[in-house]
Amino acid sequence: MSQAEKWGWHTLGQREECSCGEVHELPIEACYVDAGAARELAEFARGRGCRRAFVISDENTREADGEQLLSLLGVNHLAIDEKIYPGSGLEATQERADEVAAAGAEADVYVAIGAGTISDLAKSAGSKQGKPVLLYPTAASMNGYTSAIVALKVNGLKRTLPCAPATGIFANPEVVATAPQLMVAAGVADFLSKCSSACDWQAAHMLRGGYYCRRPREFNEGIQERLFAESLAIGRGEPEGIKLVLEALLLSGFGMVMAGSSAPASGGEHLISHYLDMKHALYGSSNDLHGVQVGVSTVYTLGLWEKVLSLSVDAIDIDALVAAQPREEEIQEIIQEDWGDKVGAEVRSQWAEKRLTEKALREELAKFREMLPKLRARLGEDLQPASFVARCIEECGGPSRPEDMAASTKEFKKGLKRARYLRNRFTILDLAAETGVA
Repeated sequence: MSQAEKWGWHTLGQREECSCGEVHELPIEACYVDAGAARELAEFARGRGCRRAFVISDENTREADGEQLLSLLGVNHLAIDEKIYPGSGLEATQERADEVAAAGAEADVYVAIGAGTISDLAKSAGSKQGKPVLLYPTAASMNGYTSAIVALKVNGLKRTLPCAPATGIFANPEVVATAPQLMVAAGVADFLSKCSSACDWQAAHMLRGGYYCRRPREFNEGIQERLFAESLAIGRGEPEGIKLVLEALLLSGFGMVMAGSSAPASGGEHLISHYLDMKHALYGSSNDLHGVQVGVSTVYTLGLWEKVLSLSVDAIDIDALVAAQPREEEIQEIIQEDWGDKVGAEVRSQWAEKRLTEKALREELAKFREMLPKLRARLGEDLQPASFVARCIEECGGPSRPEDMAASTKEFKKGLKRARYLRNRFTILDLAAETGVA
């Protein structure tokens, strides 16, 4: 039985009290993955009383199945305003999201035909206007469709911002299967990043007292194993394999909504990808699909976890580790070199919230040394061997090595050490630097 069948999507729209002390809810009202998704979306919009839709897409996603969806919206008596973006080079920025919000201000519902960028623009716009958003994915390329966050560039810095989740997601696996295979592999990699990011999240809880809940990981039970088992079928682009990837990505998004943040599925590996995207935006260096970059970075961060957890307790010399840390002046020079004044100011503010004083660093290293056996035991639930994840990504049609990405290998190597400064989130990039592993 699949997780989607197990849940029957019955948790949608419900609230539950959790032993973690929080009240979890999934305000998403509909999630449909099958043929007929376009019809279901149009009928759902009509059933909600919508009379005017603002539809956004790009030239490629509009061609994928846009005509059918628009026709069905019309059949269901919705007037349509439409915005079609160029098919390449589109970025999700705060300014563009605000433009979409303003352009659709008179509509009853925002409809997005596309993948990550288009979905984030629609979700941000709908959240700002307090209006429902319906997503029609055209690629199984990322796990943000069901999340309550958007990834937008704000003053040049890639930020993960809260938003109201989409009201409904309607995906036709046959349409999604027509996307380039690399996008499918990117989706697999984005999902598998949780093998590292979930460890980041729990380690941040154990070492820094951050919030953590086991409930979100329940959505992933069994489906990761099915992805590993079906990787070759996924790599052949078989519709059932694509449906499995879609299911995994949507359930991953549910976990983020339940957690109230992206932490269960976004850690150090995502920071490295953000680093590459920001360098591309500012300086024109090459980058690749989000999931491709995340996948290669996940293989790296899993390798870091393997090294960190294999450290000998007796060999952890706190005095030597503290002395080996870069001086704050050096870090500020790196931030300035990477980002200049405007973006650098945003980065510096994020780093200032996370950086530790020497005293706090000593305390954290002492706590790590004490808790290392417990970390090994607890993180083992999520951690997967880097080589195993790399093989799965490759069998699905994606790269696992930096030199096989379209992104700049030079910038990737810089990001391995420098991406940790981008965001106030404790990850393996921080722990590896503190323990001398990286």
